[in-house]
Amino acid sequence: MSLTGRQAGEVAESAAEVEASRALVQPYLDPAFTLIRATGERYTAGTYVPLDVDEYNVSDVIVTEPRKDIRVVRYFVTEPGAAAPDSGVVMGDGKAPRISVLRWDEGLGHWVMVSHANFKNPVSAVCDQDPKTVTGEPPMTSQEDIELGASLIEQWRDITTGKSKEKVRHVANQIQLADGQGWPAIDGEPIKWAPAKAYDFANFGVARNNDPLVVSYDAVAIDLVMEGDGYRAKSSPRLLTYLLSAEGKWELIALANFTVPQVAPDDVKCVPVSS
Repeated sequence: MSLTGRQAGEVAESAAEVEASRALVQPYLDPAFTLIRATGERYTAGTYVPLDVDEYNVSDVIVTEPRKDIRVVRYFVTEPGAAAPDSGVVMGDGKAPRISVLRWDEGLGHWVMVSHANFKNPVSAVCDQDPKTVTGEPPMTSQEDIELGASLIEQWRDITTGKSKEKVRHVANQIQLADGQGWPAIDGEPIKWAPAKAYDFANFGVARNNDPLVVSYDAVAIDLVMEGDGYRAKSSPRLLTYLLSAEGKWELIALANFTVPQVAPDDVKCVPVSS
């Protein structure tokens, strides 16, 4: 993706350029691949068009290994001048979090991307009061997998609202929030949170390559508190990635939560939106 396409800050001007970008990454996407951006855009293996990136700097990398062939990676990225060829949007230059799940493909001889959450610019996400909803066609999957995905979301809803104490997170799971917080924390401390009073979801999609399974959807969590911060009760995307355990249980290995705090941090200066 890096050093391809046009110069930094420029966008594609033809369908051929967009298609070239799409073809470039196809060998590196798992059939279950699902990507969500902070704007709510959802891409699958068949629809994904990568950003046109000329400079890509990675920092604060944390890697866990739920299984020998699976890696969950949480990190921050700066990519000045990055542009979306399919939408014509030039992205912000700020440092933003990512969380990715990769699978080693023995046949291809390289890692492929299973799921990827791009939080783009966390400052704008924190300041933006408008709800974000998932856009784009849901993944093509069977009715059986759609029902499975719905049951996993319902399971997570019951855990988030405190109705269930079931342990579904894999010991090597990772979580990333839009405001930059993530777990496992550097100090090793577990998440401190209080259950939401309600949790509604909509517009979900399920992508599955046997195992792993990726679920994407919108959620509204009422009065959710994490690390002492209240989070907005407005629609925002979620991206959950699961593996099937040896005992036949679906375990959560990666969670991207695009919800932002009620109040912007002190070091964030928000610009009022003019009417």
